[in-house]
Amino acid sequence: MTHYSLVRIKTNQKSKILLKLNKINISMKNITYKDKYLYFEVLASDIKRVKKYLISEKLEIIDETGIYKIKKEIKKNLLFITSIIFACIIFLILSNIIVKVNVVHSDSKLRELLYDALRERGVENLTFKKSYDEYESIIESIKNEYKDRIEWLEIDVDGMVINVRVEERIKNNIEKNYDTCHIVASKSGIIKNILTKKGVAEVKINDHVKTGDILINGMIKLNEEIKNNVCASGEVYAEVWYTIKGSIPLEYEEKEYTKKMRYNFILKTPLEEYEILKSRVGPYKEVKNKKLFKVFDYEFYLSKEYETKVTKKKYSEEEALKELEKQIKEKLLIKGSNISNIIDQKVLKKSVNNGNLDIEVFIAVKEQIGVVEHYDIEMESDTNVEEYRGNNNNISE
Repeated sequence: MTHYSLVRIKTNQKSKILLKLNKINISMKNITYKDKYLYFEVLASDIKRVKKYLISEKLEIIDETGIYKIKKEIKKNLLFITSIIFACIIFLILSNIIVKVNVVHSDSKLRELLYDALRERGVENLTFKKSYDEYESIIESIKNEYKDRIEWLEIDVDGMVINVRVEERIKNNIEKNYDTCHIVASKSGIIKNILTKKGVAEVKINDHVKTGDILINGMIKLNEEIKNNVCASGEVYAEVWYTIKGSIPLEYEEKEYTKKMRYNFILKTPLEEYEILKSRVGPYKEVKNKKLFKVFDYEFYLSKEYETKVTKKKYSEEEALKELEKQIKEKLLIKGSNISNIIDQKVLKKSVNNGNLDIEVFIAVKEQIGVVEHYDIEMESDTNVEEYRGNNNNISE
């Protein structure tokens, strides 16, 4: 962009000076003459030439023009402008901070439960407010988690205070009471452990059972005569077999962090996302954003950019096999699974196809297979309880 400066020269020979400057091709504009001063705008790059040529005249730069004038004013008032911007940012941040979360209910235990649930979801004192949609999502999440205790929940934002109103669900204590049940096999296997709490064990260690076989009987018999009916309870562990197929690429990428981390600011609009500062980390980076505040539909985030280095590596067939077996074990022993441990495993097939190692593995595990099956006393007494109840349940995954 062309940079002009406004200059003045005190002289009684206006025409003579202008002729001299025209002679050396000095570009001038907005020429005025007032109170013995000649004013004109000249290219900033020509000022040295003008001073050199008019060595006997005193030339003063009194102002800049266009964008350069704006820059000059900004520089001149930088402290004031910075203070205003900083004050606005502080105001926006403070106006979007929660200073108090107030749960309104007479039951102290329910209040404490809600405080914990809100804290887990990022709603607590001295945190940033969330959007309407985020609060609605939190309400639904808490209601679903505590559907037996909470009938209705509302989050009301009042300035810097969050008021949470709740209605407790009135429990219906009339529950269906099953008086009679068996523990039956959910899968085929070989019995390894039996823990009978109520009822009569119908199987022994090392017995082979099939899906649906009765493991712990709710019918208490004496000399083939039914003396009592109870709801059987207990745990029965069996050796269960799985055939599992898996696949893993022999080539993979390994990501590691360098020590380089930079802060940035992100502005998210309804249509686009902007990085305020130029990124100074490499092409591979991991970004973690923390929302600072929101104004209308514009969200401002503090961003941490971690530089990472990606290295392409290749498994040997033996390494790939070990990694795949490890992944299969982790999937079998996930939290909440009835599988207590892996007894044995054997690779049945393995092959390399299109850069992937494909395997088929036979795995024997120790698993709790007992499940409750309710029965009607009259119907059950007319049938042979020892009969085969299910089909072969050899499971393949």
